[in-house]
Amino acid sequence: IVSGAAAFSPAPAANSQSKLVLADSKADLAALADAANPVVKYYDPLSLADADFWGQGTDATIGFLRHAEIKHSRVAMAAFVGYCVQSNYHFPWAQTLAGAPHPAVALGPEAQWDATPANAKWQILTVIGLLEIWDECGGGGSMPHYMRGRQPGKYPTFENFRNEVHFVLDLYDPFGLFKNMKDEQKERRLVMEINNGRLA
Repeated sequence: IVSGAAAFSPAPAANSQSKLVLADSKADLAALADAANPVVKYYDPLSLADADFWGQGTDATIGFLRHAEIKHSRVAMAAFVGYCVQSNYHFPWAQTLAGAPHPAVALGPEAQWDATPANAKWQILTVIGLLEIWDECGGGGSMPHYMRGRQPGKYPTFENFRNEVHFVLDLYDPFGLFKNMKDEQKERRLVMEINNGRLA
């Protein structure tokens, strides 16, 4: 599974302002797979890079698969960290308006989830669904869809939401600490993120 996902890694583009763009050819995928894992290199036994999902073309298919890999890798990394933290710590304040505390650490994460009230679970799932919708609509139309040229894994900012509804921090770089990062460093960090996500 880990090595099969190596086919869908971001690749540098030669004629671009930023080297991090949609990897839209097998050559781009192979170059990035080599950067991500020089031992396995490009490995696509199911020929997914040649597939044409929903009749959208191979570029759109590669964009879809790359975005799915990065998104699921981020979820897996967050889940791993959350599992470790939740196994040892819980919030000290009440979990419900009725004053019920968060489930005890002694229960373990799985039993903690089972002990969480249904309304809290629905709130969590609703927020996840809204984040998915925001991603699919490109942040209210501020970015193209990831199957139409957006860099795979690039989550839209909440700028439109901030301007029209109320203030909310962006998911990536909410305080603008990395806005002046060099392209080479961004590329290196993206390869590290892919490898860490595959490990998680």
